Amino acid sequence: MDMSDPLDLHAAETRALRARRLVQIALLVMVAMAIAMVFYAIKGSWQVVTPLVVGVFCMAGCLWLNARGHTDAANDVLISAVTLSMYSLVWVAEGLHDAALFTFPVLLILGGLLLRPLAFGVLLASQIAFLVILTMATEVWGWRVDATSSSNFELLRDVSMILLVGGVAVGLVVADLHRLLAHLRLQVQQQDVAQKELTYLSQHDGLTGLPNRAMGRQMLGQAIEHAARRNLGVALLFVDLDHFKHVNDTLGHDAGDEFLRKIALRLSAAVRGADIVARHGGDEFTMALTDVADAQDASTVAANVLRSLAEPIVIKGHELQAGCSIGVALFPQDGKDYASLLRAADIAMYQAKESGRNAFRFYSEEMNAQHQHAMTMASELRSALARDEFVLHYQPIVCLADGHLLGAEALVRWQHPTRGLLAPDQFIAAAEKSGLIVDLGQWVLLAACRQMRAWQVSGLTGLVVAVNLSPVQFRRGEVDAVVAQALQETGLPPEALELEIVESTLIDDTESFIVALGRIKALGVRIAIDDFGTGYSNLAYLQRFAVDKLKIDRSFVMHVSSDPQQRALVEAIVQMARSLSLTTTAEGIEDEAVRQLLLGLGCVQGQGYHFARPLSVADFEAYARHQVPARG
Repeated sequence: MDMSDPLDLHAAETRALRARRLVQIALLVMVAMAIAMVFYAIKGSWQVVTPLVVGVFCMAGCLWLNARGHTDAANDVLISAVTLSMYSLVWVAEGLHDAALFTFPVLLILGGLLLRPLAFGVLLASQIAFLVILTMATEVWGWRVDATSSSNFELLRDVSMILLVGGVAVGLVVADLHRLLAHLRLQVQQQDVAQKELTYLSQHDGLTGLPNRAMGRQMLGQAIEHAARRNLGVALLFVDLDHFKHVNDTLGHDAGDEFLRKIALRLSAAVRGADIVARHGGDEFTMALTDVADAQDASTVAANVLRSLAEPIVIKGHELQAGCSIGVALFPQDGKDYASLLRAADIAMYQAKESGRNAFRFYSEEMNAQHQHAMTMASELRSALARDEFVLHYQPIVCLADGHLLGAEALVRWQHPTRGLLAPDQFIAAAEKSGLIVDLGQWVLLAACRQMRAWQVSGLTGLVVAVNLSPVQFRRGEVDAVVAQALQETGLPPEALELEIVESTLIDDTESFIVALGRIKALGVRIAIDDFGTGYSNLAYLQRFAVDKLKIDRSFVMHVSSDPQQRALVEAIVQMARSLSLTTTAEGIEDEAVRQLLLGLGCVQGQGYHFARPLSVADFEAYARHQVPARG
């Protein structure tokens, strides 16, 4: 038996208690019978002594059975032995006038407490039958004659002994019942407490103490019903923390948990007592504002939440910023139940994120149309990947000084079955938002490496293929392993591959990103910063990540000949790159004048329509073969 189980432990304690009580009662009866036996032996009443002697031996048998674990059988023997002993005493002594009759109700009480129902019924029936037979044997049949009546002192002695033994025995058993009842009451109370705790835990988040998703749904449903009856409004705010993953990555999950608890306190403090704040899951929260008059009420609360979370939160001595993106949906115009309001608020929240984060947006039908389009696009992209509908075009990268071909940037196109050839700006954003960019990016990398290796085998050597990597690939995919696998599978030398990452990816300065970038560099692959100057240009980033090339964004190049400020900015980028021994490539060169100007500013490489548009595999190969002789 596993004694660690509370139920098993309680049963063992109960058995041990019943065994102890039987020993106590059996000893009491044995002592009482022995004392009575001595008195009657002195008096010479041997007909009374005999049943008492038998009773003493029966008590010894009870103790023997109990010591071997047969407590139930010992109880049966005890009651039976005492009952038969008393029957014998009454029969041989004074009959219906004998003091031994006082034991009958005591035996019934003990029998009711210790015996099984059937055995108790037999005991009661036997007592009634004995009294009837005793009366008939004395008054009618003449089988017996009552002995001489005892003196009052003898009667006092016998009755006192019977009352003492019976009272103690019944008292012991009844005390056990009281303890059992008290224990049961305690168990009931503990069960009530446990049930309340379980109910609370099933309805509340264990980390923050806020209502959980299910409870939040129920509470918002009640608020909607109340508002519908009184023709009032309800606002649902869907709150998603910005960059919460950085807290876990830099300080650990314990700090992340503490961060969420403090966020929960601030959110609760930002609303009224009648409003609802719930943890939807992870770093997402819902806030239901009741009795809302108009959108301005919700706007005020959303702005208060942004201000409250903007104040630094100190965790382990670190000051952390807790920006968030909030989507707002209103009842009844944006939805008439929890599910529709949550969907609308979720769509609005993503709009807030896409607008730059740390903002709030109200749901609109235009958002819904955009959301539906994004879902449709994601579904089509998934099918396109399965049906291999993507192709790569290659835009030449040339040396600005003499125009010879250096390599190409691989640019993905979608050969849509009904809409024709689609440029990246028509589907890349949807791929990134849905996460399909990870699979698509892996396909692009493998296809570009395979094609460049095929060109090398065919004699087009010395070229480099540039492949764009999305920030999502760094966050969701093991991009370093993907790159290593592509090189191994295609046999492309690592020096023939250049990976372009947008400048904002460097801001995700997480340990996993640093490790991944370090492993990529260790492979011998070159790293280029794409669209440099449009993001968070910072010299420290360039030194920290040891990049090889800066690609000047086309927005600067297209006005470099007409805008002195743009020209100065391009010149500054080129000079900075030269000081760090980095190569510069200008994008979007469309005429000879711009080429000459960039060359004069010190830019080394370029690409754009002035040299060639993005070309199909066959067209790029023809272009490259035309250029190769010129290089010689």
